[in-house]
Amino acid sequence: MWRKLVDWYDKMEAEQLAVLERPELAASTPAGWRRWTNCKLATMSPIERMQLHAFCTTYRGARLWKALGKFAAAFTLAGVQMHLVFGKSNWFGSLFIANLVGFALLAGCVGVWFNSGEIMRIKRKLVLRTIAGALLGAVGSFAFLMVSHGRPIEHLFTRLPKLVGGAVLAGMVVAMPMLLIGAFRRHQHKLLAAQLQRDAERERLGRELSESKLRMLRAQIEPHFLFNTLGAVQQLAADGAPRAAALTADLIAFLRASFSDMRTETVSLASEFTTVGSYLRVMQARMGARLRFELSLPDSLARTEVPSMIVLTLVENAIKHGIEPALRGGEIRVTALDGGGSIRICVHDSGVGMSDTPGSGAGLDNVRRRLQLAYGDAAGLVLRDLDPGLGAELTVPVQVKEAA
Repeated sequence: MWRKLVDWYDKMEAEQLAVLERPELAASTPAGWRRWTNCKLATMSPIERMQLHAFCTTYRGARLWKALGKFAAAFTLAGVQMHLVFGKSNWFGSLFIANLVGFALLAGCVGVWFNSGEIMRIKRKLVLRTIAGALLGAVGSFAFLMVSHGRPIEHLFTRLPKLVGGAVLAGMVVAMPMLLIGAFRRHQHKLLAAQLQRDAERERLGRELSESKLRMLRAQIEPHFLFNTLGAVQQLAADGAPRAAALTADLIAFLRASFSDMRTETVSLASEFTTVGSYLRVMQARMGARLRFELSLPDSLARTEVPSMIVLTLVENAIKHGIEPALRGGEIRVTALDGGGSIRICVHDSGVGMSDTPGSGAGLDNVRRRLQLAYGDAAGLVLRDLDPGLGAELTVPVQVKEAA
């Protein structure tokens, strides 16, 4: 019998916790008082449901019964003190009244604490119900004592005025703390709701600002790419190079890929390396034997997502500040390596190196800003002076987009 009672209580507790998390489940609970109780829980505000769920999760099972036992001990001690001070009733009556008032006040305060909106809406009814409950309890307790001591029940009517006065006083003693707690909690909920609204607005504005910054960075990058490719076309027209068809194909492929990628936040590494290859072939036609390059992308990393044009920016920076200033040109190697949860993308040029590299570094600054916007502190860009040239190493978290 006890095991069935415990199982029933555990099932009801789990059901109420589920309703607090998902209010729509209340309608599917068994009809009767359980559905009525769950529907009441579902009408609570999201903040109230969240706080009540945290409370019920903390105080459940044996921990709840231990807490109730401690309260019962405290109320019993208060009843002992009440009997010693007043001494007008027997021990049983003092202890019974102390526990009755104590648990009524405890239940009321817990109910108000987690459902202050509903309680404050019916505060007049709350006071009347509390007084009516106190009166009913007082009359019932006094009648029980009369019967248990063999006294005539008519004695109840002679004590009725005092019982009514005591019940009203007890009802007010119980109701007033509940109303004060309800007013405090309602004010607290208003402040919390306002704070949540401000946080949501701040997050929305931050997201819009990040998107605006990203659009500005892309707009800053686009003209540089375009002017480089047009410079290659101009050089081809001036020299009358025989590789016109191949260069035009590479140029078209580069422009198509770059303008398409610039309108998306992320692209696969395979797409990024394809764009980089087209760009390097265009620049190789322009620079001739002064530029050599090598691309290495493992198949296992081909679908990994990275910010669009970010590798291309490093490659362009390597040509502009590393290869072009070098009298004999140089070689560019672009490799992607699996770092176990992250990916390292290395762009190494054998040009003039870091110390002799002119320019304002706007391209590298753009890369760092985009990494910060996309990944926060989980990504980074490191420059290393090599012999010969310069190495730029990107580290980004692994983000794989599944194939359609």
